Amino acid sequence: MCIRDRDKVSYFAGYFWHITDIHYDPKYTTQGNAATSKSTCVVYDELYSFCIRISSHDHHRPLLLSRPFHLFAFPDRDVLSRADPIYRLVSVCWNTRNIVDGGRTRLDRKLAGKFGDYRCDSPWALIESAARTMRSRPGDIEFVLWTGDALTRNAGMNAELRLHCLRNLTELLHRTFKGQFVFPALGHEDIGLNYTQLASVWQNWLPPEAVDTFVKAGYYTIEQRSKKYRIVFLNTNLWLNPVDSRMLHRAGSSTVDNTQDPFGQWLWFQSVLENARKKKETVYIVGHTPPGVDDHESGAVALNERHNTKYLQVVRLYSDIIRGQFFGHWHSDTFRVIYSDTGLPVSWIMMAPSVTPSTVGGPNNPGLRLYKFETNTGQILDYTQYYLNLPEANSIGKANWVAEYSLLDYYELQEISAITLHDLADRFTQSNDYAFVRYYAANTVSLPREVEQIWGCGGPLNGVCALHHYCTVTRLNPESYRECYSSYAYALASTGHSTVRLYFALHLLVLLICAEVLNDR
Repeated sequence: MCIRDRDKVSYFAGYFWHITDIHYDPKYTTQGNAATSKSTCVVYDELYSFCIRISSHDHHRPLLLSRPFHLFAFPDRDVLSRADPIYRLVSVCWNTRNIVDGGRTRLDRKLAGKFGDYRCDSPWALIESAARTMRSRPGDIEFVLWTGDALTRNAGMNAELRLHCLRNLTELLHRTFKGQFVFPALGHEDIGLNYTQLASVWQNWLPPEAVDTFVKAGYYTIEQRSKKYRIVFLNTNLWLNPVDSRMLHRAGSSTVDNTQDPFGQWLWFQSVLENARKKKETVYIVGHTPPGVDDHESGAVALNERHNTKYLQVVRLYSDIIRGQFFGHWHSDTFRVIYSDTGLPVSWIMMAPSVTPSTVGGPNNPGLRLYKFETNTGQILDYTQYYLNLPEANSIGKANWVAEYSLLDYYELQEISAITLHDLADRFTQSNDYAFVRYYAANTVSLPREVEQIWGCGGPLNGVCALHHYCTVTRLNPESYRECYSSYAYALASTGHSTVRLYFALHLLVLLICAEVLNDR
């Protein structure tokens, strides 16, 4: 589609979908009977308000009070070391027990809905509805970015079942986008299969030159030969912190190489960027796990510190050719700004919300994202965020995906750039600006207020909450995040309401506790 802008310059606009964190759970069902071994998804009405994340099988850091917790319900360290909250929470979505305990029905439980539940990973009905929504959107769809975590987090899936489920998802997307390529990036839940198996599943989408590096270690690049941009797909699993990675539990320690350059990905990555610069190409960088800190779990960091720092250095070095970075993993609708060594905004990251409504940091409505871009240069022009109101869909028995917002109009931006996104983040801390109110609603994909009040960090008018999000967006080095939060929050707490001072004090207390736990490990 040829478009003429205000300056009378013509360009060709195309579109691509970004889908992430599907977390398909084949065991999910709304019906069941323990006597026949059929599974029943039983969900507690009272959502968990305390989730501590320090299982040795987990890829996150501990939860640091961006969500409320029971102060006097801290389990002892022995209990924490044995627990695996992810598996325990997911198991209630497909356990084989009846909802009758002790001869009477539990009033605090209910069956999950057809299209999912905020405490469960994605049923097939939800995934099919998302595919239908993407297929029904007319226009020039150039390709699809699929940024990993296709399968559920539960531990009850062997390699055969995981491969079967991945093939089903791949076939669904292949039918949905018959004339387009779907380009997958590996998430930490996509392991358990070797790279050759995965390349075979995705052979219709990966050209031979991409397969050559993919079978080596799961990374590859796609060159748009008729245009001047390329897409680089990273295997961020190679950069996860091995102390916190649940991936090690399932795949074995050989998956993560603790050398300076695991499986040669850094050397390859920088070589691709250098060659792109010589050819005057622009670049998209795509992966599953982004650098920086989780906006849901303040202080939670997934990447190894060395690789986190290295990634930021590489992006700064090649920011002149990088037109966008696209990640998932945190399940939330958010963005990040990367700065030069002198503090100038030079690049940005967009993180799309998940299809699954469930995450330990707090639930969200299912989301899909459609980008509009200039097809010759790769310049991102805008995006439209789509979502499913999950309670409504379950109530009426029909999935009505609708547009939630378009980025430029929603935040009153003139363009998408590192500078405009830096200015947007800066507005989060200004009390006379409603930018953070809008961001807060979008962050959990228009989550119903009664659910958000359980999981939220204090509401969009809470200064400490706004500060936490500002620091996660603008400080991608974990130490810089802590300095940002501590310095600004101290000033806020010293002049604020007593509730703010208590919140800040508790947050710092948990930071210290979690730092001690990590040091001991």
